[in-house]
Amino acid sequence: MPFIIITIFLCLLIFVFRLRKTKGKIGEKKVAHILNRLPEDQYRIINDLLIRTSSGNTTQIDHIVISEYAIFVIETKNYQGMVYGSEYSEYWTQDIFGNKYQLRNPIIQNHGHIRALKSLLQDYGNIPYISIVAFSRQASLGVTANTPVIYWDQILTIINQFEEKRISHIQVVGIYNKLLESNSDSKETRKEHIRNVRLNEQKRDAAVASGKCPVCGGSLVLRNGKYGTFYGCSNYPRCRYTLKQS
Repeated sequence: MPFIIITIFLCLLIFVFRLRKTKGKIGEKKVAHILNRLPEDQYRIINDLLIRTSSGNTTQIDHIVISEYAIFVIETKNYQGMVYGSEYSEYWTQDIFGNKYQLRNPIIQNHGHIRALKSLLQDYGNIPYISIVAFSRQASLGVTANTPVIYWDQILTIINQFEEKRISHIQVVGIYNKLLESNSDSKETRKEHIRNVRLNEQKRDAAVASGKCPVCGGSLVLRNGKYGTFYGCSNYPRCRYTLKQS
């Protein structure tokens, strides 16, 4: 009997994981379709880029838009229900009919993508990167952040706000080709990436459980804020990591 229960539980976990993965891919395809509306002579688009970081790990980036105005790095989320959180909190909350679930802060996730891109493209100097986190309209957003956290149909509006040219056309072409050449798109690398993601999550959880900041290694200190108590990094303001008290 216990074996049957464990088997059913594992099957449910696999089903939920595959369902989320499928929804995520559907969302990425819809956003890719939206980005295709950008003028081809001004914007270069790369979807689902997988590159190696300077540490030898891998990072997967949903969408990159390269232009003379900036490099836009877009993290796509296909969620339902109420989603709320803040700029520096470790987790955000998804509330579906009173059932609450945690999700990793996609702003922090996207900052990691930008760090990897900066390292890979360091020869191009100080070029501007714009982080965008975009949700489907099935979600109701209650996020407090300076980073744009918007809906899919608002992405082009954000991109079109940037009109000052900061990158030369030659650099745009070079960056586009460099990223395509760096794309590690093989089944083996994809499997390795999934393993690394899970391992990194375990490391972050272990750091938090031991009272350490998973970003910089500082101590987590209990503090009082506008919305109640939370854990903040002892290295504030250099490190703004926060974790809501459970």
